[in-house]
Amino acid sequence: MLLCVSWSLVVLIFTSTMKTSPSWTATLLAAVIPLVSGLYENGSVIAPCDSPIYCYGNLLREIELARPFADSKTFVDLPTIRPLNEVIAAFATLSRPITNDSALNTFLTTYFGQAGSEIEPVPTEDLSTQPDFLDAVNSSTVASFVSQVIDIWPDLTRRYTGGASNCSECVNSFLPVERSFVVAGGRFREPYYWDSFWVIEGLLRTQGSFTQIALNIIENFLDFVEDYGFVPNGARRYYLNRSQPPLLTQMVKIYVEYTNNYTILERALPLLEKEYSFWTTNRTVQLQRAGKNYSLAHYSVSNTQPRPESYYEDYVTANNESYYSTSGQIYNSTGALSEEEMAQLYANLASGAESGWDYSSRWLKTPQDAVTDTYFPLRSLNTVNILPVDLNSILYANELAIGEFYRREGNYTAAKAWANLAAERSEAMTTLLWDTEHYAYFDYNMTSGARNIYLPTDNTTISSDTIGAPNGTQVLLSPSQFYPFWTGAVPDAIKNDPTAFRRAFSRIEELLDDRDGAIAATNLRTGQQWDEPNVWPPLQYIIMQGLLNAPLESSANNDGQTTEDYIWTQDLALRLAQRYVDSTFCTWRSTGGATPETPKLTGATGNGTMFEKYSDEAINAQGGGGEYTVVEGFGWTNGVLIWAADVFGEQLKTPDCGNITAAVSGGGSKRKRERSAVELHERDARWVRRLT
Repeated sequence: MLLCVSWSLVVLIFTSTMKTSPSWTATLLAAVIPLVSGLYENGSVIAPCDSPIYCYGNLLREIELARPFADSKTFVDLPTIRPLNEVIAAFATLSRPITNDSALNTFLTTYFGQAGSEIEPVPTEDLSTQPDFLDAVNSSTVASFVSQVIDIWPDLTRRYTGGASNCSECVNSFLPVERSFVVAGGRFREPYYWDSFWVIEGLLRTQGSFTQIALNIIENFLDFVEDYGFVPNGARRYYLNRSQPPLLTQMVKIYVEYTNNYTILERALPLLEKEYSFWTTNRTVQLQRAGKNYSLAHYSVSNTQPRPESYYEDYVTANNESYYSTSGQIYNSTGALSEEEMAQLYANLASGAESGWDYSSRWLKTPQDAVTDTYFPLRSLNTVNILPVDLNSILYANELAIGEFYRREGNYTAAKAWANLAAERSEAMTTLLWDTEHYAYFDYNMTSGARNIYLPTDNTTISSDTIGAPNGTQVLLSPSQFYPFWTGAVPDAIKNDPTAFRRAFSRIEELLDDRDGAIAATNLRTGQQWDEPNVWPPLQYIIMQGLLNAPLESSANNDGQTTEDYIWTQDLALRLAQRYVDSTFCTWRSTGGATPETPKLTGATGNGTMFEKYSDEAINAQGGGGEYTVVEGFGWTNGVLIWAADVFGEQLKTPDCGNITAAVSGGGSKRKRERSAVELHERDARWVRRLT
């Protein structure tokens, strides 16, 4: 029996008694407990690690700015094939300024190996699947499609082998992991934190060898918490100053509930508390309203350098004097950023990446810059001053889950303490994030001292978006607002009333009526990845799960209306599931996928592609925008599809793709490569080890 009450509880009990300044002022917990910063600090430099290749310094800066690779991440994923001191010495002899010429390429080929050399595929003969749920899927076309997606898992399964065996002083950026794991695909060659929650949802239903691999992923993350105190963004040294949405506790929860195997809790529980302490100690602020203190979390990475994996992009954002719009127009900067402003921008860029939403109008002070495409959209990032609905919903769910784990262990004192923490967070969210007029949650902006309710209008605004909004604005609609319905953080008055659910989700129905695809990340078109029109698989899962949580009857009123409203929520969840299946299937088919009932399209190449994101404008289009080309694979897309096929399979219909034609890749100038769960820029491809 576990008898300890965690340091997290002590921290929060202490901070709840702190005196703060008058209403609505934020007091960082750093006033009491030092913030965790980057692992390397030297004067004004705060970087994720002390590597002069992978985290900071002249070598990283000069090579990334010379642009030998289309993707900044390619360079920092390259292992050295010569000892570190030799690499540094050889770099010092290169002529300056360094440019993308033969001398640089000779240096790279002499001293660096291929990205992905630290890992290897798990032999397919060692991997088995047993997706019994497919027998209950009503549509044979959907069942065949999902079965083929399940067959992608072996192509994405890896194990760590280490660096060059004949070079003890060679270095690489990969964080060692002890057990096999599943990658997302494409440029993502390592385990990623929040992606893995939806990967695990899919692996658990795949069964066979993948039940153990789901546990392996969890155990690898527990190792990270043991070693670093938190789960890094991904298994790379250059991610050691930031995390991602803290879903490890939820991974453990779905694993033990699905397998009914609770033995992992003996190891996991103290480490889940340790990770929770990271968020309450380093990512929590306190605000006061009406004389009461409320604690909520935010994303806040200590960082003063460009992110190594996006070095060039961050450097341009911070340093360019002119902004080049997508239409080719040039707009001059109003002035160079000061050293302090630049450091703050780099912190906001890293914090936006920690959120997983890199990037979105949710984090922008002036989203109009992005809408009009007339100025650096990311220079107005304000991530660290936003208290996000989704992050606090996850932490609420973690508090509940840890409490329930303690209850199973018989420690009712700790279970009650954790339940109280969850109740306090729910109250804080209701007070600070809930808006009664619009019947929705909104992120709280500590800069303005108000909720972020309104966005500029754009050419996709629908009439319901402007109800109650000032002229020229619309009310935000984002799946992030529905996390509390998934995790249960909504107040009991809403949680126990299907009519309240219907009111809260009514705009989702209106959007499905208006769009051909599923639900975009926001209702504002900015060119950023986590805005319209991009449809992200995890966000569809959140909305569906929130709808499925609606109660059958209201605790206050059990009339016929509540039954009708409950049916509405379940029907809307099914409708979104169907739209998601349609989007993934039709895009997969347009890129070469086929089933016995739906033969390969004329002119299609490849075997079908699963993308990381889709579009709300059509059911046969992938998403776009952001820092990198859309990549195929794709871990969380597959996981959400498999989950949806299991939960809704008896009701799903064969997708109707309309008059679909084969997708054209590269403007028709290049053939689409066969499915390999990898899509890379041509310039970088020779530097990446092919594992499938």
